[in-house]
Amino acid sequence: METSEVVALAEQACRQARLPAAGIEPIRLRDNLMLRAAGGTVIRVHPPGTYGVAVRELRAADWMRSHRIPTAEPLVPDPVMAGGRPVTFWEDLGEQVPAESAHTARALLRLHSARVPGHLDLPRFTLPDYPKRIREAQTSDSARRWLTRHAEQLVGRWEAVQWPDEWCVIHADPSPHNTMRTAEGTYLVDLEGVAVGPRQWDQATIAFQSDTLAEPPSYWEEFRDAYGTDVTAWDGYALIRDIRSLGLALFALRHADASEHARSQADYRLACLMGEHGERPWKWVAP
Repeated sequence: METSEVVALAEQACRQARLPAAGIEPIRLRDNLMLRAAGGTVIRVHPPGTYGVAVRELRAADWMRSHRIPTAEPLVPDPVMAGGRPVTFWEDLGEQVPAESAHTARALLRLHSARVPGHLDLPRFTLPDYPKRIREAQTSDSARRWLTRHAEQLVGRWEAVQWPDEWCVIHADPSPHNTMRTAEGTYLVDLEGVAVGPRQWDQATIAFQSDTLAEPPSYWEEFRDAYGTDVTAWDGYALIRDIRSLGLALFALRHADASEHARSQADYRLACLMGEHGERPWKWVAP
């Protein structure tokens, strides 16, 4: 969608929800479209066909806040439909400033320690639909065949994992763009992936930022010390790291036609997976 179309859709949704529709500006326009309206509202335009996911995200936020797990407050109890897409409305926490990793660790530890809420009917964590995502990748047929073999190997390894702990409520993507530092504290945001899953997935997502991406080693070390567990010492860590790498590469390949930079970054990520750029960490940046 063009930016003007997204803004018009957000304005329509605001009017339906009886919220101010003035001064709407994009924040991030990728799979989920995020915008900010004047007056303290963040608008999330979800993909078509995800009404149930949007409802679950709102309910998860209410549950987290009731357990003093910091997240943004939903401003409207249910999604509204606009342009065939569910739209949700959230408290505006301000400009996106990633939380310090030690603060993220304490927020996640509180989440992981909470009893699984039966009334939310949270899904069991599963790996993505790799065949679908590979079909959507803007790349060559030969690269798709390689990605298919690679994904099948990862799925096989995943199915054989012996988890060291009982599964709990996880965020599923606590990367820096899904945490926020404010004057009031640290918040976990973007709750669409909240599920019952292995706590090691959340922990490994933080470690992945340092050993594969651009964060310094101290980013992971401070998280590890605050959380009290070193997931990198567990023999399943490398698998989660490889799965996260594939996910970010497929995301870039899905959006590779957005710009010349996006194309370059998508091709670079794929080449890294295929062993053409040496050992981690790699120089992946936002596509």
